[in-house]
Amino acid sequence: MNNELKILLLLNNSLVKIEYLTILISLLISLLLTILIISSSYFLAKQNPELEKLSAYECGFEPHEDTRHRFDIKFCVIAILFLLFDLEIMFLIP
Repeated sequence: MNNELKILLLLNNSLVKIEYLTILISLLISLLLTILIISSSYFLAKQNPELEKLSAYECGFEPHEDTRHRFDIKFCVIAILFLLFDLEIMFLIP
């Protein structure tokens, strides 16, 4: 009986449990701070959108087609190639 009590006490005060408790506390604090910062920025900021910000395009062109038309695949290929070579150069420079 005495051995079972010692094992139970060791499990209750184990280092693993304490380590996970500190991780849980830090995650809860970070979640609370995230919610606090996002909500305060939403309520404290002036919500006054201008007509120009609400327009479809800031470059001055009015939309002339439906936005759900087929997109040319060449643009996607160029973007993928840009990312590929950009990452390659990033690893080559050092």
